[in-house]
Amino acid sequence: TGFFAVFSLLYMVSPRTAHRVVGYLEEEAVTSYTHFIGEIDAGRIENVKAPEIAVAYWNLDPESTLRDVVLAVRADEALHRDTNHHFSDRIRAKRESLFEDMDTDGNKPHIKY
Repeated sequence: TGFFAVFSLLYMVSPRTAHRVVGYLEEEAVTSYTHFIGEIDAGRIENVKAPEIAVAYWNLDPESTLRDVVLAVRADEALHRDTNHHFSDRIRAKRESLFEDMDTDGNKPHIKY
């Protein structure tokens, strides 16, 4: 698709900018899901029982509702937002490799603080 081609080119030219753009897109998703929750809470969207596939995927309680699903999706989008901004920041700081932050003690990696 067009987006994939443009994004791939952007990533080749500037990975930092590409991660930042994705972070901003994810922030818009978080905002949209927040509005969606508001519509459910206001009663403008029916808070129906969550589909089984969503309950299974998000490991939700079997009695979960649409609102619970949207909360789970919004949390996931927020994690993607934060991760992409973090990667952009690491690239800017010239600390792209996550292995630079790890020590090895036997077989267990430990993050250096």
